[in-house]
Parts: sequence; C-alpha cells; structure tokens
Amino acid sequence: MIMTSTLQELLISFHGVAVRYLASSPALLSPVALFRQHYRCDDVAPDPLTIQFEEVGSRGDVPVHLSPSARQLFSGTKPALGDALRVLWHCTITQDGGRLVVDLHEQGALVIDGDRGTARGYFVHPEAMHADLRASFFHYALAELLKSRRAQMLYAAALEYQGCGVLIAGHRGCGRTTAMLALLRAGYRYLSDDHPLLRDHGANVELLSFPMTIEVTDRTIGFFPELQQAEPGLVRQGAYKKHFDAVDLYPESIGTSCTPAMLLFPQVADMPYSCLEPLSKSQAFDAILPQAAFLSDRDIARQDSHPLSRLVQQADCYRLHFGQDVLDLPRLITPLLGRN
Repeated sequence: MIMTSTLQELLISFHGVAVRYLASSPALLSPVALFRQHYRCDDVAPDPLTIQFEEVGSRGDVPVHLSPSARQLFSGTKPALGDALRVLWHCTITQDGGRLVVDLHEQGALVIDGDRGTARGYFVHPEAMHADLRASFFHYALAELLKSRRAQMLYAAALEYQGCGVLIAGHRGCGRTTAMLALLRAGYRYLSDDHPLLRDHGANVELLSFPMTIEVTDRTIGFFPELQQAEPGLVRQGAYKKHFDAVDLYPESIGTSCTPAMLLFPQVADMPYSCLEPLSKSQAFDAILPQAAFLSDRDIARQDSHPLSRLVQQADCYRLHFGQDVLDLPRLITPLLGRN
C-alpha cells in the first residue's frame, strides 16, 4: 500500500520554470537539496511542473499498468552499491503513449507524463537506497518534464567563459570531466558536469546550467592540486565515484546560462601535447546525437533533433586529442572563443 504520510512540498524556480516537488518522507526530500540552494522560491507560479515521490510498502502497491502498445526502450542492471537491501539495481524503461514508465522492479516505479507536466514516483524502502540513486530519479524526471518547456538535456560537461558556452561531450573515460576541470580552474564558470540543458528559442539555442555534484576518479584527482589538498569531507565517496560540489572548491565560478560557442569531443591521446581537429557540421551532429538520447533510443533522439542541429550550426566543433598537458588546456581553448 501507499504510505499515508503527509506530503511535504518544496518550490523551485528552475531557469524560469516553476516546479512543485512533493515527498512523503525525509529520504525522498533529500534529492532536491542542491537545487534548493540555487533555485529556491516561495510562491507557486502558474502552470508548474509537478514531481511527487511517495513511499510504498511493496512493488505490488505501485498503481502502474502498461497498455498493449507500450514499447520498451531500455533494460539493464548494475551493482546497487550503497544499498542496504539489494545487490543489483534493475531498470526497464518503456514508452506508453505520452507516458514514460521507469520500472525499478522490486524498488518501485517512476511514471513521467510529459503531456500533463507531471511525474509520480513510488519507492519501496527509499531510505535504504543510496542518496545518489534517489537524486538520479529526481534529475531524470525533471529532465524529461523540461522537454515540454523546450529544454533538452545532453550528456556532456558544460562551462561558460565571458558569455561563450563550451560543451564537452563524449562517453565515460574519454577525458570529459578532466578537460572540464582544467578549464574551470582557469576562470571558466561551471554549468554542469553531466547534464546541461539546451533551451530552444527557434532561431538559436541557449545553454543552461543543471547543477549536480562533479564526479571524479582517483586518476582525475591526481591532475589537480586543489582536489588532492581539499579539506576533509569536501571530496566524498559516492555510490560509484568520488564527488564534490563545485561551489566548495571554485566558489566564484558558478554560471547560469550562455550562448553555445564551442563543441568539443575529447579522446585521450598518448602524446605530450593536446591538439584540436576541426569537425564538419555533419560529423559533429552525428557525434552529438547519441549524447541526447539519455536512456532513450536513437530514433527518438532524431525526432527531436532540431535544437541539436542549431547547436552544431552555432558552435565551432572540434575533436580534442587530449594529451598529457592537462593543466595547459586553457591555452589551447581560450584564444578560440569569441573570435567570431
């Protein structure tokens, strides 16, 4: 059964979009803590997006049913690190008309209705889940709902420098976060480590921040003295990687929005110096498209590719052959920004 706890409400104004978040337990309130630091508001604006997370007694208490025409988009498992009750995290994502149904199996389910601007999550023993996992459900629900407000999420790092936006896109292990930190410590402003937003204005697109903690490996930490020498508790162990809040180590380097000017696709190169290889617009579009799927499929990404096409047309596009000169990356990138 659904627990009968009183729902608590938090209000957010996220880049001008009103969001109501309701939760039935303290464990389910924690995912919005970082957002409340940056986007807190006190009044409900008209036509808000609504996300409601509730605790249920068992998977059988989740009131979710699929139609015969529902289409599976994704299914997978991964270790449930930090979970007090489970060994594996199992997730299946299904498109059912205008709804996106995220079946978490024994953990519950998340139903996102983009047409109505609502998301409902039903979670079994949420207090046993790692905080990073609870936060990921909130991030995913918000990202999907923002599509109805002409905002699309990318799997990329993003920064701003004197009004010019830099996107660093690519798969895990390509050097994306390391490149982002090399620029951040040189005076760039942080927008996102993993999931910035593109907002479609018709003729062009705007790059928006999506504040999340920055995840780092021990190898990445080894490149940056400020991470190695951080005060205890600032760089923390998460479910899968260590992470920290950008404001703790780079307090004057937090941005909100800008115009995209450069699109980088890094790959680690076994050479002393980094270099840039210009990409054609068609090459850049093919490379950025998979970064917009976000647990969906390539066909759906192509159907909603107009913002991506405008992004590629607006930005200078390069393959970054990322060498051993990590801390010198700003000398390569910064002179190219704003030259047009």
